[in-house]
Formats: sequence, structure tokens, C-alpha cells
Amino acid sequence: MTIVPKPAKRVDPLYIIFEQHLYNFQDAEIDRKTFIGAVIQEYLSYLRKMNISVPKSLEASIIDELAGQVNAMFVKKIYGCFSLSEYQKTVPSKLKKQAKARYHKLAG
Repeated sequence: MTIVPKPAKRVDPLYIIFEQHLYNFQDAEIDRKTFIGAVIQEYLSYLRKMNISVPKSLEASIIDELAGQVNAMFVKKIYGCFSLSEYQKTVPSKLKKQAKARYHKLAG
């Protein structure tokens, strides 16, 4: 019997950046639009760092699409909580540490 190792699970960089903001954002009282904008701006910076360019003619539609994706992730994650601040209080420190480690690996 041959044991086949599982392939490494890759996590989308957008999700990694989203999690970092969700678990470790400094101002948990900001509104959703500002939160989503911060995630998108960091993701676009990450793409530039990876030499992936976004054509100016498509930038607005890409940002709109990303905003929809980040909003969907946000709603699913904090479901049942009234605010980001309330959600952050319920997150185990182990999850925060895992998210931070993935983020540093992505940024590094």
C-alpha cells in the first residue's frame, strides 16, 4: 500500500490579507466600507509587489469585484456579531496567530 501525501493547501492571498485585517485590525470601530477599502488597497499593493499590473482601464471594475468578494467574506466571518469589534473579541488567539503567520509568510 502506497501512501500519497496530500498536496499543500494554497490559500488565496486576498483571503490571507483579509484575515490579517479581520483579526488584527487596529481600529475595530471603522465602518465596513473603510475596512473593505483597506483590504483591497493592501491586496493591490501585494499584486504590484509580485509584478502583476492592473490596467488602468480595468482598475475600477476589478476594485468593484474585489469589494464584492471581501464583503462576502466579511459577512460570512462575522455572522452573528453586530460589529467587527464584537467579532474580534470572540476569535481565539490561536486563529489570530495562524493568520498572522500566514500573512508574514505572504509579505516576506
